[in-house]
Amino acid sequence: MIVTVGAFVFIGLFITPPMAADRFVDHGDGTVTDTKTGMMWAAKDNGDLINWPNALSYCQNYSGGGYTDWRMPTLAELSSLYNPEVKNRNGYHITKLIDTTAATCWASETRDYEAARFNFTYGQVYWLRKSYSGSTRVLPVRSGN
Repeated sequence: MIVTVGAFVFIGLFITPPMAADRFVDHGDGTVTDTKTGMMWAAKDNGDLINWPNALSYCQNYSGGGYTDWRMPTLAELSSLYNPEVKNRNGYHITKLIDTTAATCWASETRDYEAARFNFTYGQVYWLRKSYSGSTRVLPVRSGN
C-alpha cells in the first residue's frame, strides 16, 4: 500500500501541469516573458508618480532589454498578470519577477479626459483623469517576437 501511494505521488510530480507562477521567464536584462501570452514585460514599473500622458511617453521611449518597440499595455494585458494566489515583494498580486511599486498601473484605454488603471491588490479596473499623478505607475509591454 505504501509503495503504491509513493509511486502515485512520484508519478504525479512528473505529470502535474506547471503553476501560473512558473509561466514567467526572467531574461536577466530587465525583461520578463509571460509564456502563456507571449508578451514581454519590463521587469519593473517606472518607479514614481506619473500621469497618463507621461506614462504613454515613458512606454514609447522605453528601451529595456535593448528593444525599442515598447508600448502601454491594455487592460486585458494587465489583467492577465493578476494572480490572487501570489504576491510580489511589495505585496501586489503579480509574479515576483515583476516589481510593481504601486497597486495600480495605467492602461492604454481612454474615454474623453479619463484613462483606465488596473489594480493589482484587488484585480479591479478604475478610471481617473489622465492628468492624475497620484500613486499610479506604468509597466511597459511588447510582443515577444
